[in-house]
Amino acid sequence: MRTYLLLLVSALVLMSCEGTYSYPEELNTKQVFRFTVKASDWQKVTDQAGRNLYYRCSFPISGVNQYVIDNGATMGYIEFDGFQQSLPYTRHFENNDGAKWTRTVDFDFSRTDVHFYVTNNDFVPDPPETMYFRVVFIW
Repeated sequence: MRTYLLLLVSALVLMSCEGTYSYPEELNTKQVFRFTVKASDWQKVTDQAGRNLYYRCSFPISGVNQYVIDNGATMGYIEFDGFQQSLPYTRHFENNDGAKWTRTVDFDFSRTDVHFYVTNNDFVPDPPETMYFRVVFIW
């Protein structure tokens, strides 16, 4: 009896699922951008009260249109000595004095610009070093 009840409940649960299904599209066009942000290029940004410090660097891009934004995919990477890490990149650090902090590196983009951000969780004004990025658009 329990087996039949379990089968009935399972069938009802499976039949009640609804959703929008997407079918695979062939993404066969790509555009790759590479960026070097020198240590001197990072701009210090705070809110109006001088708090919530982060660093930003912006670059103009071309070739990204609304079709790419609506139907494509975007991937960003930070590059280290031949290795790549997907963005956002978050790492935890500790120095010899026992101070601990977390650094997050992320990005956003529009049809005309790409922006990279570096934020330390303690908001200490510690300008980032030179960083290398790669952003890939596929559609």
